[in-house]
Amino acid sequence: MIRLGVVKVALFGSSGLLGDAVSRALAKRHHKSLLYSKQSTFGGAQALCLSNQEELTRKLLDSWPDAIINCAAISSPDTVNKDLSFSRTINIEGAVKLAEIASHLSARFLHVSTDMVFDGTASPYRSTDIPNPLNEYGRQKLEAEKKVLAVTEENLAILRITLLNGNSPHGKRSPHEKILRSIQDGTSLTLFDDEIRQPCSSENVASAVVELLERPNLNGLFHWAGSEEISRYELGIQILDYFGFSRNRIKKGSMEGYHARDSRPQHLGFELAPLVGKLTTNPLSVKEQIEELLLPEDLFRWHRQNADKPNVYVHKF
Repeated sequence: MIRLGVVKVALFGSSGLLGDAVSRALAKRHHKSLLYSKQSTFGGAQALCLSNQEELTRKLLDSWPDAIINCAAISSPDTVNKDLSFSRTINIEGAVKLAEIASHLSARFLHVSTDMVFDGTASPYRSTDIPNPLNEYGRQKLEAEKKVLAVTEENLAILRITLLNGNSPHGKRSPHEKILRSIQDGTSLTLFDDEIRQPCSSENVASAVVELLERPNLNGLFHWAGSEEISRYELGIQILDYFGFSRNRIKKGSMEGYHARDSRPQHLGFELAPLVGKLTTNPLSVKEQIEELLLPEDLFRWHRQNADKPNVYVHKF
């Protein structure tokens, strides 16, 4: 592995599920992080939205980082559809601006994209396969990829990732956190057994991102995911088992007849070569990812009182 010594990194989206994990991974590798988040000052981040391009430019020219990592995005398809203009500002225009500034500074630029650029009809997808997004979120992320790659061919890596497992800073973003909170709220939750994903761990992706940061010889478009595929429903079942809840807490559904089926890819999996052979980080199995999951602190008392088998999960404080 090529080590660059201590690198000054401007990290955007640092309070998100992946951004928080990347922040911690950078600290473990003793890099210096300049953390930015849209609103929150969580973890010492500065509030800076990608929509404010004038302030964005000023901050980065003043700090002159060695690298810029973009984990910021409007990533919920429903949220994207509610405000197309603002989501384009973040997902496309903000990403391109960061790439342009990075090129001006001769800084390494790492941009995170998504499996949603594909339509789910020909998995597993290689990074060279032709995308065909089904929804506006996927279309925006694909447009951002193209425009970022057009800025420069050097010192740039785009990493497409899949469904993220992990522990978000506020305990509300990842699949297990949403499942637990739906149980707490008494909300009926249906997951599809014919919607197939290849989930990855936020911690594992963060490790891959930091390796890419330290490998300026690896440039271009890459895929990263876990080591195996699983249905949304089966993932939910394994999460219930891990936290000691009965399997009847979620319902099994099918994408057949689902009203938004045409905008939701059914089967998204990745071919991980060649990147998987070039990094020391290895993709994790679903079991390994689930073993990383933590109960949000505010759910501890509720879990002890309401889990069907409360002693199955050993809480890590």
